[in-house]
Amino acid sequence: MFANFWLSFREGLEAALVIGIILTQIVKMEKPHMKKMVYIGASVGLLFSLVGGFITFNEAKEMEGMAEEVFEGVMMLVAAGLIAFFILWLHKSSNISQSIQSQVANRSTGAGILILSFLSVFREGMELAVFNMTQISQHASAVAGGSILGIAGAVLVAYLLFKTTLKLNLQFVFKALGVILIVLGGEMFAEGLEKLIGGEAVEITGLIIFIIPSFYIFLKQDIQRIFQRKQVGKSM
Repeated sequence: MFANFWLSFREGLEAALVIGIILTQIVKMEKPHMKKMVYIGASVGLLFSLVGGFITFNEAKEMEGMAEEVFEGVMMLVAAGLIAFFILWLHKSSNISQSIQSQVANRSTGAGILILSFLSVFREGMELAVFNMTQISQHASAVAGGSILGIAGAVLVAYLLFKTTLKLNLQFVFKALGVILIVLGGEMFAEGLEKLIGGEAVEITGLIIFIIPSFYIFLKQDIQRIFQRKQVGKSM
């Protein structure tokens, strides 16, 4: 349930922050009438992802024995792949907020804003559904409980960030969540290999293979900035 909570929290927070930025940009563009399109798109995206996740999870729960083990193993590797993709995306994205604002500006019509809002929520919802597929051997109530708590916490945090005077720094928020995500991704990757191949050595090797390169890519620019500051400080 702990892992499910953090995964749900991250996916929910990303979706909530994106929707918040879209709403803020619409206000700046002096098009407040388009807010309803954001709410409609986000609501439909949430509904579609909930229905899709519920159906696929229930179907997967019907598996038993070896089929269940193999399915969970495969989904763990897929989930780890999604986490690795997020790490690479964040590494290449220098300004997430500005990127989202540009997308809003390019889709200034009602239909464009609706589609952008829908995709922002639906994408995160389906990623969460994939993460939940890694836990079909767990009780459905525990998986659902972790997801609900994670999403509720994410919405609350996003609301507080936008309503307080704190400057929203998405890069920092995603960095903090990314560290937790890398650890969870490493565990998924290692456990997935263990389920499919077997052996404690395979599991440990998988954990190392995932975590070390991920942290290197994820924190490379930050480490370089620290060294650059130290060199500047020594030269002064």
